[in-house]
Amino acid sequence: MSRFLTMNEASEHCGGRPSAATLYRLAKDGHLPVRRIGRRLVISDRLLDEWIDGTGDVRDTVFEGVAIGAGEAS
Repeated sequence: MSRFLTMNEASEHCGGRPSAATLYRLAKDGHLPVRRIGRRLVISDRLLDEWIDGTGDVRDTVFEGVAIGAGEAS
């Protein structure tokens, strides 16, 4: 069963690289398959591992509908 990770936990899961700030930026740009639960951005540990294993250049990966827009209600 997957566990949801916050961006800080996701960064720790990756060994501290990329930083939580970088993960937030990647999510905002649509490169990271995140979800919003309440006010938190989360990613399942399974999806994070798949993203890590399957990504060459993260800028080439775009997940439609998951970008966190500036005007999105929280």
